[in-house]
Amino acid sequence: MKRAILVGASSPLDSSFLSREEGYFVACDRGYEAFRKEKKEPDLLVADFDTLAPERVLHPKEVIRLNPVKDDTDVFFALKLLLERGFEEFRFYGCLGGARIEHELANIVLLSYLHERGKKGILYTNDNKEELFLLGKGEWEFTGEVGFLSLFSQQKDTRLTLKGLKYELDDKLLDPTIPLGVSNEFLPGKKAQIIVHEGSILVVKGRKNE
Repeated sequence: MKRAILVGASSPLDSSFLSREEGYFVACDRGYEAFRKEKKEPDLLVADFDTLAPERVLHPKEVIRLNPVKDDTDVFFALKLLLERGFEEFRFYGCLGGARIEHELANIVLLSYLHERGKKGILYTNDNKEELFLLGKGEWEFTGEVGFLSLFSQQKDTRLTLKGLKYELDDKLLDPTIPLGVSNEFLPGKKAQIIVHEGSILVVKGRKNE
């Protein structure tokens, strides 16, 4: 599976993921600063240079300069380009926390954009301690996890079963206007199971504060 790592303008507090992750690296405008910090260069820089000074750019393998007067955000433009190039898995850093709220909401919407196209997307918060992703109809298991899990219905007909968590559900019909699934918890030594019978859910998975 071709994986792309996109780094947005909300500079991550810890950029060491650039050394841990494997895939095709993309800097979106000021996201390039994370690469400068780690003394690395991205495979691709997509920018309209409204938050990144052009003189800061050294030697990305490819640069696409955008007109600042456009419909798509830099991240969305990069995402559509990568889909055209055959990428199937997307990890987003520097796209939540520290950014303007409308950009954060836009980046969360991109998870639905990918989900509808059968692609996988994960958004990481600015401290890399929480991740957001969408799950559709199916069953998933989480083993050895420590921390919390929040689940938000994305459709009116979403039905959900939860097992092995602090708060369990049995084929529960969820209302997308009611935040019922906030701050559930993994249980030590127990396997957690999520079953989406119908619809889809937004998952927020994170570690407890240390």
